[in-house]
Amino acid sequence: LAGKGDALWAGLAAAEGDVVAFVDADLREFRPHFVTGLLGPLLTDPSVDFVKGFYHRPLVGTTSVEPDGGGRVTELMARPLLNLFWPELAGFVQPLAGEYAGRRDVLAQVPFVSGYGVETAMLIDLLELVGLDALAQVDLGERKHRHQDTAALGRMSAQILLTVWSRLQRRGWAAPG
Repeated sequence: LAGKGDALWAGLAAAEGDVVAFVDADLREFRPHFVTGLLGPLLTDPSVDFVKGFYHRPLVGTTSVEPDGGGRVTELMARPLLNLFWPELAGFVQPLAGEYAGRRDVLAQVPFVSGYGVETAMLIDLLELVGLDALAQVDLGERKHRHQDTAALGRMSAQILLTVWSRLQRRGWAAPG
């Protein structure tokens, strides 16, 4: 597979249920509530089509721990872009979180872009497809995972910026070239 979006799309194609949950593979100390928390709103409220997880993300350094220091690309790239161009999505605590669930029939209608722009594209596309009232988020507590170096965060940021640019072009808010 060529990237994260391709892997997610393949997972959606292989899954058989009416609702599908995605959980990042680099979670440490995985707990069942990551899945049950995501599925809860979908199973109890038929008006909800998509659920995004959020959590505390400690940034573990060599000498200290910042309790909410993770999510640097979120705060420096994704949230500012979303807040500027799609302010309706400003309430999503962690738009880049890799833990989310949705109704199969709705997820099948949105493209899963390759690379790290997939979560950004998914939120924007779902906002346009089903509206803000069909999107929800749940607090999953604390998430521990490996941290990327600055160069990797730069590559992730570039992919997110390109994804947002493509969505702006699609809406006619940016001219190609």
